[in-house]
Amino acid sequence: MTLAVVPMAPAMAGTTNNPLTVTGTVRCQAGSAESIRITAGGESHGAPTGVGGRFSVVFGNPKVPGIATAQVRCDILGKRTYPSTSFPFYRPGGGQVLNVNLTVL
Repeated sequence: MTLAVVPMAPAMAGTTNNPLTVTGTVRCQAGSAESIRITAGGESHGAPTGVGGRFSVVFGNPKVPGIATAQVRCDILGKRTYPSTSFPFYRPGGGQVLNVNLTVL
């Protein structure tokens, strides 16, 4: 009996079929960081920030590599602002967690 291995789907460079968590800290140059929304890899997800601006956002099946855009809600003396920044979006060493530390103006 001979066994043949046939891939179920063609391999595609730069894509994955597993989640990627983006975690780290965000701080506003003025005011306090209240929440973050990250758009990257064909997905967009948000989360509140915790103590020290810590956050964690899970992407279900992102297309990597690319550039992510983070929009942050900063509260300055009761006024809400929504500055944004960008960062490289990739799967570090084939891993499941991308750590970033962000500052928005």
